[in-house]
Amino acid sequence: MQKAETHIRLAHLPTPFAYRTMAEVEVRRTHLPDLPHRHDHFTVILVEAAEGTHQIDFIEYPLRDNTAYFVSPEQIHHLTLTQPHPRGHVILFRPDFLQQYSFSPSQLSDMDLFFNCDEALPLTFTSDEMSILLPLVKGIAEETQSELPQKWEAVGAWLKLFLLQCKRFKSAQKVLNRGWDNRQAEIVKHFKNDVEQFFHKFHKVNEYADRQHLTANHLNDVIKSETGTSAKEFIQNRLVLEAKRLARYSELSAKEIAYQLGYDDIAHFSRFFKKSEGIAFSEFRENAEP
Repeated sequence: MQKAETHIRLAHLPTPFAYRTMAEVEVRRTHLPDLPHRHDHFTVILVEAAEGTHQIDFIEYPLRDNTAYFVSPEQIHHLTLTQPHPRGHVILFRPDFLQQYSFSPSQLSDMDLFFNCDEALPLTFTSDEMSILLPLVKGIAEETQSELPQKWEAVGAWLKLFLLQCKRFKSAQKVLNRGWDNRQAEIVKHFKNDVEQFFHKFHKVNEYADRQHLTANHLNDVIKSETGTSAKEFIQNRLVLEAKRLARYSELSAKEIAYQLGYDDIAHFSRFFKKSEGIAFSEFRENAEP
């Protein structure tokens, strides 16, 4: 799918894995345009102490101490610091590193830490929880900077431990949530993965239900009961997010954007966007600040 993005910086990770401190990242940023950027890799920002904001797609989060922010490939984010000398850690890894040295994409999806069609909230940790996470990050940093044999296997092991621990803390923070049974969890996971892969091609609930050999009604009931959002709304939310990304950060015409999102009829796309957002697509684009 060809994209013509001009109001963002495309951030490419030349190596499968990288570790940097937040202070190092800030130094690097002084040599680059201060623009939102789209990554081709996963990013974890673990803040120990910093002030500012972190915008991920169209949601702005305040930077908080002892908080982790998770960014997936293709998401657009922008970090703004209001005080110098941030303390924290930035872990960057490509999907191929994850598969070779840590775990499979499906296992990462099960962790529910990174964006998968719905919002992945930052995680704020207690001092005790940070005391568990920081030695894992230190292990990642030391192995990355070493020249020891099997260093990347060791980095992958530290990364897996770090993400697993984040998942445990996230689960502990949600102890009041109703647990899914195994079958419902599998349906939701499969549906989310399918939407992320096919949203620009499939727009109807039955098209996703067919992929799991379910009826559209059953799929909708499961998604609604477990996420609070109907399957149709879930699909539409993903389409709207991509439309907003392209409207704000590309110079594609409305017709080209509609086509990229699977709409042959620009009028149909315009009606869909206005019904969803309460504003015409052209008006949204005019009001969006690059």
